[in-house]
Amino acid sequence: MLIAQNISYIHPDKEILFENISLSIRKSEKIALIGNNGSGKSTLLKILAGHLLPSIGSIVCPSVPYYIPQHFGQFNELPVSRALGVETKIKALHQILGGHVSDENLNTIGDDWSIEERVNEALAHWGLNGLDLSTFMGSMSGGEKTKVLLAGLFIHKPNIALLDEPTNHLDSFTREILCHYVASTNAAIVVVSHDRSLLELFGSIYELDKSGLSFYNGSYSAYEEQKALEEQALLHQVEEKEKELGVARKTEREALERKQRMDARGKK
Repeated sequence: MLIAQNISYIHPDKEILFENISLSIRKSEKIALIGNNGSGKSTLLKILAGHLLPSIGSIVCPSVPYYIPQHFGQFNELPVSRALGVETKIKALHQILGGHVSDENLNTIGDDWSIEERVNEALAHWGLNGLDLSTFMGSMSGGEKTKVLLAGLFIHKPNIALLDEPTNHLDSFTREILCHYVASTNAAIVVVSHDRSLLELFGSIYELDKSGLSFYNGSYSAYEEQKALEEQALLHQVEEKEKELGVARKTEREALERKQRMDARGKK
C-alpha cells in the first residue's frame, strides 16, 4: 500500500536526521513508530504523508494517507468543514438544496448526498455533537481539535492513517474510542505515540535511531522484552570483552616482567 525506499532527511544546516530508511506498509497493518525524542519520528511520518519531501529517496503510495499531525497551528484559521476537507462539498449541497442546480455543484457532490449527515455523525461519535461546521479551529481546545481530525477517519475512511501523538490532548473516554477504532478498522495505521495502552494494539514495532530503522514483530510488551534481551546480550558481550582485555593485559604484563627479570640476570 505504501513503499518508502532509501529515505534520508538532511536539515538545512546539513545535519543528517536519518538516512537510508526503507519501509513497506501492508494492507491493514498496524505499525508503531518509536524512538527517542529528536530521532525524527514526526519528520518521517510527515514524509510518509507527503507533507514533506525527503532529501533523498522516494515514496510510492496509490492512495492519499490521512494524516493527523502532533501540532495543529496550521488549522487555526480554518473552519471545521475546511479542516476536514468537506467544505466544498457541503457548500455545493446547500446551493443545490437552495435551488441552484448546476453541473459544477452536481459534479462536486457526485454520489455523496449524505456528506453533511456523515460529518455530523462522525463528530458526534467523537464527542462533538452539534458542533457548528463554521467554527474556527483556533477557537477550540487541543482536545477538541484532535477530535475534529479524528472524525475525519470516519468521514474519509482512508486506506492508510498516519497519527502523530493522537492521544496527547484526549480524555480517557475518547482514548477508548480511538483504541476501539485501531482494533477494529481495516485501515493500515502508523502511529507515533508514548501512550502504552495504545501501543499495545500495534503488532509491528519500528524503532528509529541514528543507525536506521529496526523492526520488532509483536506488541510493545514483546518489543520491551526483546530489547531487554538485546541489552542483556550486549552487556554480556561487553563483560566478555573486558575479561578478554584483562587476560591480555595480564599476559602482556607477565611477559614484560619475565623479560625484565631476564634482562636483569644478563647484566650480572
